Amino acid sequence: MPALIQWVKKAVEKFLDPEKEQRVQRLAIVLHQQLQTHRDKFSLATVVRGLDPSPTELETAKERVYRTILARAWADENLTAAEQQTIQWVAHALELNEQKARQINLQFAKEYFAVALAQAMQDGVLEQHEELRLARIAASVGCSLPQFARAFFSNEGEAFLRGIFMVCVADGKLAKTEWNYLLTMAQKFGFQREEFLQVIQPQAELFVEQVLANAKADGRLSPHEESVLCWLLGNLSVSPAFKFYVDQELGLLRTLTEIEDGRLPVLPAPRAIELRAGEIVHFHAPAVWQYVRMSRGKQMLEDHRGTITLTDNRLIFSSPTKSQSLGYRKIVSHWGRGNSIRIEVEGKPSSTFFILEDAPLAYPVFSAAVAMANQTRIARTDEKPSRHIPRDVRQRVWQRYGGRCAECGANDYLEFDHIIPVARGGSNSENNIQLLCRRCNLKKSDSI
Repeated sequence: MPALIQWVKKAVEKFLDPEKEQRVQRLAIVLHQQLQTHRDKFSLATVVRGLDPSPTELETAKERVYRTILARAWADENLTAAEQQTIQWVAHALELNEQKARQINLQFAKEYFAVALAQAMQDGVLEQHEELRLARIAASVGCSLPQFARAFFSNEGEAFLRGIFMVCVADGKLAKTEWNYLLTMAQKFGFQREEFLQVIQPQAELFVEQVLANAKADGRLSPHEESVLCWLLGNLSVSPAFKFYVDQELGLLRTLTEIEDGRLPVLPAPRAIELRAGEIVHFHAPAVWQYVRMSRGKQMLEDHRGTITLTDNRLIFSSPTKSQSLGYRKIVSHWGRGNSIRIEVEGKPSSTFFILEDAPLAYPVFSAAVAMANQTRIARTDEKPSRHIPRDVRQRVWQRYGGRCAECGANDYLEFDHIIPVARGGSNSENNIQLLCRRCNLKKSDSI
């Protein structure tokens, strides 16, 4: 609104007094010439005597002269002490209001600072010569770089810091030297550590999600991966909800690692399930047993709803309609994805068990129990080495999907998924890998 009012005023003045601009320009030329000619003997009262300008026209002309001289001094973005003294003398000689002169000085400094900052932001890295350039501009109006940036460019400074952070983590890693560099940059732009952490929080959470997804890629949590994630959570500022989520995922990964190493969870004996002496329960949940049966020469799918129990030596399915107990030594191959377990027994059609709740431990527990019962790794269609996705492939896939699920756009519970499963000939190439959240990955599993 103020800009509109000023525009209206100028338009009205131009319409009512079309020669005013010419008078102001002539007066500005005279003032400038007299300053150059008489210098220390310049007298504003003497110059304007006889010209009889209006107070408004005189103030406008004085500001115009001051801006012209200031622009010449700013041409190289380096106001020397001599140039600053000259500018102060001009303001005094023109009897320019001190507050007005400072306002004009700040306007010039902000314009040049904005240009210098934009150029520095192009690569997201503040080089030493760029920092010195910004500091010189700030010093021209008596400010340090942090003071000037914080006072006039807080929004731009925040954007710059976010940009630097994204450059530092572009390779999916954040070295401690890079982190210290970021903290130093924040200080140079007038941000305290806690303020800086709040500025980059959205980008920090996205980065932690990427590191977490990389750790989940092989289903194991190495000491190094855990150390990195704990360090990130301890140094970056994340929301309590996000930290809770990451802690849960880390707990799940730790459990998966223990299962992979043969340390399976031990559960109380479920009700109505007859266990053998010394039998240990590792998993129990509601499930649907689906298998193929022959009827009048045709194959038909038959479903039974009940519970599945995984012990140390057998799979027990209990249902009011049909139950079975299957010893692990009879299994010749198995396959698992999401909440489903498919098994093959010699001489029989395959069976699939669908767990009726979110159960990421179901297949890992089953796979490890079978391997331990057989004292070996029997035929598996998703053997870990063949499913390993190289780090560079994961990095390119993450960047391609922008850290979001390819199906729903979610940015949590992310997993690297084989579009064509490895069991069906899918490769670990970039074209066969996508980013899915666990929810969409489970939906895909149900449809396979």
